[in-house]
Amino acid sequence: MTLSGQSALITGASRGLGLAIARALAAEGAAVACVARPGAELDRAVASLAQSGWRAIAAPADVTQADQVAAAVRSSVERLGRLDIVVLNAGTWMGAPLVEMPESTWDLLLDLNLKHAFLTLKEALPILIQQRGGTVVGIASLGGFVGQPGAAAYAASKWGLRGLLESVALEVKPHGIRVSIVAPHNINSAGRTIAAGSPDREHAIEPAEVAALVAHICAAPAHVSVGNVSIWPVGAGLRSEG
Repeated sequence: MTLSGQSALITGASRGLGLAIARALAAEGAAVACVARPGAELDRAVASLAQSGWRAIAAPADVTQADQVAAAVRSSVERLGRLDIVVLNAGTWMGAPLVEMPESTWDLLLDLNLKHAFLTLKEALPILIQQRGGTVVGIASLGGFVGQPGAAAYAASKWGLRGLLESVALEVKPHGIRVSIVAPHNINSAGRTIAAGSPDREHAIEPAEVAALVAHICAAPAHVSVGNVSIWPVGAGLRSEG
């Protein structure tokens, strides 16, 4: 197991991609702290990891609130003994033409998709800097590289996340900390069953497939740093003509 002895903190880890990332890192030997809003969903997620024989704890927090993020990071380090990996996964998508978008939707997307990353890094980076090493992975989106109609607020949050992480990567490089960005597209986030031979198979990737990429980045040798990586199904957005 390539991450044995390490500890990881994953935001938005009570379901979907975040839980898949927690599973992938735990399978490689990492102890994992699952950060998400408190409740039955988070409890079930951590229980499912523990049932597989992995070390996992719940770190309940509203990741848009500074005091709750600070408490979650602090308790995770106290309970797991260290912090080596931070995965900034919490986020959501909501779409509407800009002129129809409520201010509340704008605020929600910017707070959850972008501010949460700032708050988490603010608490976690001093720990990684002190120990002279660590890995940060931010889950972005192809929407953070290319604009699209009806997604102005989402794109702004993901473009902002990319700018934040690319800047932070340069700031922490002298401390031996690696920062990577994973930009997925067309994730089967609803968890619907897609048969192996189904035409839909080429148009959606599974959370576990993205999580495997995150685990690979985290398990890379300490002298290897991965930058921006995109992952999408082979059929997404591509059509042959003629």
